[in-house]
Amino acid sequence: MNRLLICALLAFSTIGIAQTPTIHSGATVYIEPMDGYETYLAAAIAKKQVPLIVVLDKNKATYIIHSTINHIQPSQSQPGVVINNSNTIQNSDNPNRDAFDSGFASGQAAAARRAAYKASLGYSTASIAVIDPQSSQILFSYSAEKDGKDQMQKTAEDYAKHLREFIEKSKNRRK
Repeated sequence: MNRLLICALLAFSTIGIAQTPTIHSGATVYIEPMDGYETYLAAAIAKKQVPLIVVLDKNKATYIIHSTINHIQPSQSQPGVVINNSNTIQNSDNPNRDAFDSGFASGQAAAARRAAYKASLGYSTASIAVIDPQSSQILFSYSAEKDGKDQMQKTAEDYAKHLREFIEKSKNRRK
């Protein structure tokens, strides 16, 4: 019985010791070069009033922002043509299957139209992480995908907004 009690106390004490990752307000952050995207991130951090100080010297940074960005330019060619093939085989023995097949074909055509529209606008996807260089722990990560005009700026601003919210929640948990 005593062993069971000791095991339970040890389990609960380790849970109490474990802390959720936090990013301290006012800390310095270095943004790794990303083919110019770091400029969008720095501007978004300032615009969205993220309580971090962006520094140019990696050795003076408390945290490091690392990301991967994929930017697809708008399609300059003719938009893709989507053909809706409504010549599906009708199985009169099972009207439910016929309805499913019809709905599935309609859904596939709609997905193809959305993909062609998205390609015509161009889009950006970004996966960004704030890393503690001392422990290599990822403290915050976020992915965003935007299409249309100014998508790189939009992904950076979306990231900055969520980063600010994360820092504010961390600050409230410490109080």
